[in-house]
Amino acid sequence: MIEYDNKNWFNFLIKRSGYHYEGVFASLVVYGLIAAGLTAVHRRFDLGIFHMPTSFHTVLGLVIGLLLVFRTNTAYERWWEGRKQLGALVNTSRICAFKFKSYDSKDLEIYTLLAAFPWAMKVHLRDKNFEEVTTHLPVSMLQKFEKADHKPLFILMELSLKTNQLYKLGIISGEQLIILETKLNELADILGACERIHSSPIPFGYALHLKRILLIYMLTLPFGFIDSLNWWSIPVVMVVFYTMIGIELIAEEIEDPFGTDVNDLPFDELEGKIRANIEEIKNS
Repeated sequence: MIEYDNKNWFNFLIKRSGYHYEGVFASLVVYGLIAAGLTAVHRRFDLGIFHMPTSFHTVLGLVIGLLLVFRTNTAYERWWEGRKQLGALVNTSRICAFKFKSYDSKDLEIYTLLAAFPWAMKVHLRDKNFEEVTTHLPVSMLQKFEKADHKPLFILMELSLKTNQLYKLGIISGEQLIILETKLNELADILGACERIHSSPIPFGYALHLKRILLIYMLTLPFGFIDSLNWWSIPVVMVVFYTMIGIELIAEEIEDPFGTDVNDLPFDELEGKIRANIEEIKNS
């Protein structure tokens, strides 16, 4: 996730981020070449198709604009919902840690599991590559962890088992058990909400229809400008292409916000923060 300050407009606009959408400039150049070729054909042959009325693109552009607004709003809503869930993950993890600490729990594996849960959740939502597990879990749990189909759920189950064991040993009371189980349930709810965001992309039919309409609009756009603008139609249609395709690409990137794209949520940073907080609470 790119951090920025947009209060100074000039410095913000000329800031070199090194960030571009993959393939967007190549596509823009190809589109510009297509527009240039059509302009050259128009100047040589002046075919009737180049006299397309502007009302066609006006009406179609209005419809596409509404679709893109809905598309962007839906994607941003998913991004913001993901951010709220990760914020809840930070807060609930902290509360669990200091509750265990205040209840005088001497089981250090509990803090290890609490710190490992955000990591397991992050990997579960990404590539499911759990090779770094040896740095996150005690050796006694590695075999069970590797056999578990749902790794984050395994950690929550171990935390619940250890919490109930504290109750059976008389270390915590029944009321304290309820409080801790409630917080563990909140972690499970956060996990489920993030899985819902990750596994429920925009419906296929809607995404396909929007892309088809965009393609039709972009391919026919030069025919509406070439007759009146001639060679100037090339930069004009390229600007329109970059604007509309850029909005669609932004929506595609942020609708699943748990990855490693520059506009995705800072999951790695938040996981490190949780780990540091739990370690500080454990050693306090």
